[in-house]
Amino acid sequence: MSQIPIPEDRHFRPRLLGYDPQKSRPWLERTVYSAYVFVFWLIVIGTYAGVPALFGALGWDSGWGFVLMRALQVVLLFLLSAVIALLLILLLRKYLGKVQERYGPMHYGPAGGIQTVFDALKLLAKEDFVPAAADVLTFRLAPAITFVASFAMFAVVPFASGWVLADTNVGLIYLIAVSTLSAYGVLLGGVSSGNKWALIGALRAGAQMVSYEIPLALVFLTVAVWSGTLSLGGIVDAQLGLWNFLPLALPFVLYVIASLAELKHIPFDFPEAESELIAGYNVEYSGMSFAFFFLAEFVELFLLPALIVVFFFGGWHGPLFGLEPGSLAAGALESLYFTAKTAVWVWIFLWIRATLPRYRDDQLMEFAWKAMIPLALFGLVLAAYLRLIWR
Repeated sequence: MSQIPIPEDRHFRPRLLGYDPQKSRPWLERTVYSAYVFVFWLIVIGTYAGVPALFGALGWDSGWGFVLMRALQVVLLFLLSAVIALLLILLLRKYLGKVQERYGPMHYGPAGGIQTVFDALKLLAKEDFVPAAADVLTFRLAPAITFVASFAMFAVVPFASGWVLADTNVGLIYLIAVSTLSAYGVLLGGVSSGNKWALIGALRAGAQMVSYEIPLALVFLTVAVWSGTLSLGGIVDAQLGLWNFLPLALPFVLYVIASLAELKHIPFDFPEAESELIAGYNVEYSGMSFAFFFLAEFVELFLLPALIVVFFFGGWHGPLFGLEPGSLAAGALESLYFTAKTAVWVWIFLWIRATLPRYRDDQLMEFAWKAMIPLALFGLVLAAYLRLIWR
């Protein structure tokens, strides 16, 4: 196909009104992305190092002072979620544009870098109406449930050694429990809308999410059995000598596939299927209610790759170049390693979304129950057997 000559008048030409070639320069786009990442990194450092240091210096690290410190950290993590969503939406639109030979956002800000900021302002200003046939209370609660379920996973994700809100020894159980709540939000949102397309989308989404949460939970348990702990920090520390993606290659592949299904991205985007369901379960939502569904989706687009890094790629571990472990500089460097590894997997997820076609619904469910779940059970038994032999 590459050898077929293309007539000169058929070559791709920009047809956008007011197009400025300056706005598509790669260095300008990289500068914009770097600014977003820098803000993200500053918020991470402030949340996990700056706030505890400030409250410790003031002597407010116990009692109600501790509660206030955690509340401030939660507010900063909400701001971090907004930055993550703004950056990932921009990256997704830019990358899809490059894959599909178009420009994507480029008119608002340098290289279109603040297009998503204007999108957020637009959603803030739009009317948030409730359909006449909807159940008002459930309709209002559904987006909040979906977002809180995704946002709550931040509590146990370690960005560096000691940089975690709750380093509990049952972190994996907490993740399994919290991640299932998002299915309730999606189901309630579709069922309460009073719209048959939203109902069909919600039923599709519920079936898909419940089906793929089973192999996802089995992979979590496999990692726990192999590492000998339910703490995410302990799982990272157990990979000092060997990253888990080598001995747990099968659970690793299953986790990536199940994560794509949980995100409801191509090739598993049946709940939103624009050509069939005109966006599915969230078709009746507008304004900030609509925004919360997508904020949850893009927070998960960061957190699920982050969990890949925690479970299979050594988490924050990397060379410290002589820095004292536990110091601010060492923590900042470890968080940079963690963010870089996560960014690689986010790009892989975007790449898959841009290139693969959609499966049929029956193929999706058959693959979950006839392939994913049996293979996840086999991986769990194999990990337990190998641990007894080697460890």
